[in-house]
Amino acid sequence: MLANVLGLLVGFMLGVLIRSSAGAIVAYFVYSFVLPTLSMLLASSQGWFRDLQPWVDFNFAQTALFNGSLTGEQWAQLGVTSLAWLVVPTAVGIRLVLRSEVK
Repeated sequence: MLANVLGLLVGFMLGVLIRSSAGAIVAYFVYSFVLPTLSMLLASSQGWFRDLQPWVDFNFAQTALFNGSLTGEQWAQLGVTSLAWLVVPTAVGIRLVLRSEVK
């Protein structure tokens, strides 16, 4: 349930940040398909990224929600990646929306 809500929040974040429906849809597909593939390739080829991946890759941290119960470290990883990939961009997007002129 929480994983699905986080997926919706990603879509909302991209919509608020980009402020274009078409652009947000394209960004969501890039975010959902391209970034995890690049992250997986980087983790398989670079040993140093394998340990860092749960802390910086939101999709990797979010997949633990689909697998079952999370450990304390996995909750911390999900919190850190959510802060970096959801909260900060959403705050920037909302700030931009509030400062924009109504047309």
